[in-house]
Amino acid sequence: GRTPRKKAMSTMTIAELIASGKGKPDPDAEVPQAIRDEIFNELKKNPANRTCFDCTAKNPTWASVTFGTQMCLDCSGIHRRLGVHVSFCRSVLMDKWTYRQIYRAALGGNARAREHWKRCGVDPYQKIESKYSSNTAQQYKRLLEKDVADACSRGLTALPMAQGGSAAAANASAAATASADPFAAYLNGISQAPQPVQAPATVPAPLPVRTAPPPAAAPPP
Repeated sequence: GRTPRKKAMSTMTIAELIASGKGKPDPDAEVPQAIRDEIFNELKKNPANRTCFDCTAKNPTWASVTFGTQMCLDCSGIHRRLGVHVSFCRSVLMDKWTYRQIYRAALGGNARAREHWKRCGVDPYQKIESKYSSNTAQQYKRLLEKDVADACSRGLTALPMAQGGSAAAANASAAATASADPFAAYLNGISQAPQPVQAPATVPAPLPVRTAPPPAAAPPP
């Protein structure tokens, strides 16, 4: 038969990259569009990421790479005026990202950043010009950079959306093996088939114990 064609890396999911042994990419390599979209689609499942971090606009499509937060177009314009040394912005839909950059978005997020600002007693909706030059912002950036450094050394398995993906990665690996080896497919099918549940053995009820009748009373004299 024909040798099955390998799936191109540019179209692989996170689970498939991990399963194929490519889950630790160069941190400064460009992220394939499929992975970029998968990460941001997963992030959008959190309601906090469906609202701009700096205002109340819905469905933000820009992000601060520096702080890993998502924002609306108008707020991203203010970020750009602050300068890339304060906050570097990228579009989550159009721009190219490196793995190091997208790790910041995946490990950051609006909920985590907002919680940090509140824990420090600072209004997370304060004016943007002063918000990102504050000590609170610098503390958060250092915390995020520590986690990103860990992700760069561990790879895609460090991402929250990959934490529950070990089973998916295992299934993807099994599928790849099965497609190349029909016998492996047969064995894989057996291992994944549900095993019948055996009914517990029934224990017979104990037989009633017969007791001898009491002796008849003697007739009176």
